[in-house]
Amino acid sequence: MKLNDYQFFASLEPESLEKVEQDAKRVSFGVGTFLYYQGDINDGILFLEKGSVKVYINSDDIGRGEITLYYIKPGEQCLVNTLSTVSQTPATATAIVDESIEGWVIPHHTIKWLIDNSPSYRDFKVSFCSQRLSQILHLVEELRFKRMDQRLLNWLYVQGIETIHTTHEQIAQILGTSREVISRILKNLEKEGFVTLRRGMISITNNT
Repeated sequence: MKLNDYQFFASLEPESLEKVEQDAKRVSFGVGTFLYYQGDINDGILFLEKGSVKVYINSDDIGRGEITLYYIKPGEQCLVNTLSTVSQTPATATAIVDESIEGWVIPHHTIKWLIDNSPSYRDFKVSFCSQRLSQILHLVEELRFKRMDQRLLNWLYVQGIETIHTTHEQIAQILGTSREVISRILKNLEKEGFVTLRRGMISITNNT
């Protein structure tokens, strides 16, 4: 995709569109690159063209270690990145490149100009923030009310594929628990016939 493939471009005023195209900076980063750390103040918003970014929090104080909030894919944006850039306040999470990325960064001063001058951009941002907030609230609900085995099964189902290529450690990070807990639950699920485990792979059986 290209920068003008983003949803908000379709309704941007000509002057606003020209401003964005002039100020957007092309960027690319490899796997493992930290885009920002929890506590950083962001100076621009990332518009992703290719790749994937993981956004997570470190929560050792509640005994969960790392909790993945969400992944950013092409055409999507990050709520933490947006709020930190717009308000110039510390980021509430950390973002790391999960798959090598290409995209654009629109600097803080341009974002502020759009908010002040573009009703279309304001509408886009309100809609985007609402969607992301709903996802985070759903995560909070799962963390608080659902058993880990149920959350793990739900996660396996929503992948939509029979064989999932991942590790126990990666799942633990996504679900906000330890690798040992995930391994124990998966072994129990395998005994019950729900999954078949192989190194780096989890296959969902016909019993599910």
